[in-house]
Amino acid sequence: MKALLIFDSVNDLVFSKWDDSFIRHLRNFSVQDFEENLSDSVNVSQIFTPIILSQRVMAAQFGNTYSSMQCKDGTTIFFDEWLDHVFIIICEDCLDDAHRELLDCKTLVQHICGQNINLLHSPIYQDWLSVLLDCRTKGDSIPGANGVIGESGATSAALNALKTSSKDFKISYSHYHLLLFVGDKLLSLYSSRSSDDLSPPDLILLSIQCIAAQEHWKDAKLEDNEHFVKLPWLSKENSAIINLCAGPMGTPCAPHSMHLAEVAPRITFAVVADMDLREVGIAANLSCQILSNLRRILLQRNLELLPSTLDNLEVALKKTTDSLRKNKANASLCARLTSRMLELRKSCTTTTPLTPETTATAMHTALEAVIEQLKPDIPSLKLGQALKHLKNLLAPYVEFLRVKAMRFFSLGSGETDVSGSLTLHKYVEEFPGLIHFIYVDRTTGRFLAPDMADCAEMLPPEVIKSTVRRALSVLREGYSGATWRRGAFHVCAVRWWQRGAAPCRPARPPPPAALRALPPPGDILASFYRQLLEQSFPNDSQGVNIKELICVHLGLLPASTAVQQARRLAHSVHELASDIPAIAADLL
Repeated sequence: MKALLIFDSVNDLVFSKWDDSFIRHLRNFSVQDFEENLSDSVNVSQIFTPIILSQRVMAAQFGNTYSSMQCKDGTTIFFDEWLDHVFIIICEDCLDDAHRELLDCKTLVQHICGQNINLLHSPIYQDWLSVLLDCRTKGDSIPGANGVIGESGATSAALNALKTSSKDFKISYSHYHLLLFVGDKLLSLYSSRSSDDLSPPDLILLSIQCIAAQEHWKDAKLEDNEHFVKLPWLSKENSAIINLCAGPMGTPCAPHSMHLAEVAPRITFAVVADMDLREVGIAANLSCQILSNLRRILLQRNLELLPSTLDNLEVALKKTTDSLRKNKANASLCARLTSRMLELRKSCTTTTPLTPETTATAMHTALEAVIEQLKPDIPSLKLGQALKHLKNLLAPYVEFLRVKAMRFFSLGSGETDVSGSLTLHKYVEEFPGLIHFIYVDRTTGRFLAPDMADCAEMLPPEVIKSTVRRALSVLREGYSGATWRRGAFHVCAVRWWQRGAAPCRPARPPPPAALRALPPPGDILASFYRQLLEQSFPNDSQGVNIKELICVHLGLLPASTAVQQARRLAHSVHELASDIPAIAADLL
């Protein structure tokens, strides 16, 4: 049973995604007769309004929000709030899994809607978000990280093909990225000069977009006179405006245009162009967040925090107006923002006919006009010639990559095959008993693992998935290493820190209670690892990477031997990647 619900500031349901078992479960607890219309959004809003109001009142009047509820029947209800919208997930999963999925849902909403969550009132955006949620765990990437195709010949050929194909079409913006994905793994990335680097969450979000496209293309057929199959949630050219991560918090708030095309089954070509609205997006996102906090402070009547919050809002609004002027936006909009800020400060500090709540609402309306500036028209990008040229250049490798991609998805979620040259047989001889490992750089969001096609029957995807989940849970408890047995398998999981190429120790290891208070590890934005880094290396986290290694052995193995092999394996994998300087940065 699972349900994802999003409610707006007046508790109206703006997005819902549930299965049949949730409706049956809801009917058992409903005191009204909803035999036919139980799934209607109005009725669902009525049922959940008391819970939402309770959560809002606890936050507004007491500053004491509860993030989850555990029911007697094992059902978990998890809450999150963003820009006066309440996100709820109801399921029977463990708390960490539910919390991680809810965080990813919020990230995907920011990714496709920016600060304008009202876009979810559109059926197209509802379908788009639903599809992305379905594809979030498809493919074979582990939570919070994605892999790359490490076959050197295909990687270099793909990079050259992208560079050559970039001359076949004209992009109206000077900063753009060309990407090739095989399944959900990045094969190659070519960026124009002076472009901002794509962050690890950006690559994960784009890989989810590609998986969604591949799943639709898999079942679709070309009509007469069609050169490509249109994705129903995108424009006629399979284009859309998306938001990539930017700013100090790394939230998706920088508008980009995305264009997708199919090179071959499970091989996707993506073009991502910067819309030159990055600064406006960052400033508007910060202003919206501070204004939302201000409205909560006004509800709480917490007057001590009011002056500092007003100062922060004024600084954020100045950044917003400055960025708007740089983009030659309407001058009257900048003037309206400034005047609304003056009204808000006056109403909060002196006696005026207008209440602070009224002026805060007027400021919110003015910021919505700024958000409208972040929805530019999708530029037309004719990919026909470039795609044809790209297919010709990749022709020698397409069959190899197609077979590799098909094998990923035939193995199912949880399997990993990041490097064609990284076979398990090499490690079986050097590390007796080893049947699988996963090496992750959490700072860059990349992982490396051997091809598991030869022993998929011995180690099914469900076992790998549960092993990764348990490794994340024990490492979250504050342990730097753990070993356990599962039937005939022996698992060793370790985490360590590196500054450059040398191991380092945290200046102030956070206590286990502080770690348990953090978000669960493995969400798209890597919130856990970012906060863990800040707590462990306060004011000195530059150049520090978080590494994880999970080893799976078959048969009995002393814990000391497992840890020793894990240490040797980490050095071996690092040396392997260093032997391929062209892709070492991508792998590790």
